[in-house]
This record gives sequence, structure tokens and C-alpha cells, in this order.
Amino acid sequence: MSTPPFTGTWQLQSWTALKNGTPSGYPMGEDAEGQIIYAEDGFMCAFLMRADFAAKNGPAAAETCLSYGGKWSFAEGRIAHQVSFSSLPHWIGRKLIRNVDRKGDLMTLRTEVETSKSGTRYEHVLVWKRAVS
Repeated sequence: MSTPPFTGTWQLQSWTALKNGTPSGYPMGEDAEGQIIYAEDGFMCAFLMRADFAAKNGPAAAETCLSYGGKWSFAEGRIAHQVSFSSLPHWIGRKLIRNVDRKGDLMTLRTEVETSKSGTRYEHVLVWKRAVS
């Protein structure tokens, strides 16, 4: 298998929540920060946080930071994250699917659409830029 074109380290550029296909906010603020790493050995890790995370007092909460990692795979334009550890306990053991679009130094990951009992559709769009050492 050849190395996918997104293997490496990426810095978060934006994270937008969509409700019924329309932007509805920024889960960790418009200036959220983060990094995702896809290693060639099939492991990945991600950390996302509010820009003011360091200034917050008290324990970290889901509203201020999110981290997870595990194994990853790529097929048919989609990345699967098999979560082994996470700051969100209900993610542990889950497979998170991300549709991926890569253009130059930018990579967009789009979560699968989740539909609520009322029929509202939710998804997230995260734009990443390849990190430069």
C-alpha cells in the first residue's frame, strides 16, 4: 500500500459545526487550535482546544479541549479513526469516519452526518494545514 498523501502532521485552521447543512457555530471558538498526526505505522492522535485553554482555571472539560488517538485507515476517500483512548469516554472503542478532501497543503475532514430524533442533521467540518517544521 502506498502512503496516503495526508500522512504527517497537520495544524487546525478552522472547526465549524453544521446544522441541517448550514454553519451553526464553532465548537471551541472561531480561533480554536489543534493538531492531528497520521503516522505511517497506522497510528494517529489528535488534540483540539480553545485558544484560551491555558487561561482557563480548573480541570479540562469537553468544552475546552478534546483529545483522542488510536489506529487509522484510509479507503475510498474516507479516513477511519479506531479510537483507543479519548478525553470523551463514550468515544473509546468507536470507529469515527471522516470524509477527506485534500487540496495542496490543506485537508478538510468532514464528519458523517448524524440525525437527531427530531430529524435535525448535524456534522462538523475541520480544515487542517500541513505543518511545516
